[in-house]
Amino acid sequence: MKLKKPGQRIFKTALAVFLSFTFSHFRSANALPFYSAIAAIICTKNDVNGSINIGLNRILGTCIGGFVGFLYLLFVRKNFTNDIGNYFLISIIMAFLIWILSSMDKPNAISIMCIVFASVSINHYGENFGAINFALNRTLDTLVGVVIAILVNSIDFEILKYIKYKRQKDER
Repeated sequence: MKLKKPGQRIFKTALAVFLSFTFSHFRSANALPFYSAIAAIICTKNDVNGSINIGLNRILGTCIGGFVGFLYLLFVRKNFTNDIGNYFLISIIMAFLIWILSSMDKPNAISIMCIVFASVSINHYGENFGAINFALNRTLDTLVGVVIAILVNSIDFEILKYIKYKRQKDER
């Protein structure tokens, strides 16, 4: 097996992940660097427009899923004692949300919206303020990862290589 030379996207992804981890680490004690890194990985694409498109969809899906999950915990879940009934209702709400986003022509936001909604509504039962804290920090850290991925993806490493080459040539 012959290994290929690593491309720019590999370096850009690694840099975006590192910067996302670091920024989230210093942002707040409640920060969730894991989610910044996930957003950075997913949003580092071959071009900046691809990064912006997927980043905006991730932010939209994260906000909707977190908000609806929090509302579910606040107003619905506390009245359910049956887990199967709870899972059924979450599934119905999820189907409704998928239909709404699909109708809005936002299919790329659907998966993350469902994941965040399920995460908040299932994993944070019984902790209303913990759920809003999670949803808020999840959204902020997703935003951190998206913005960093877009900024890093905007860097043209070929120009940087040319500048380095030019400097070395001038020094000779």
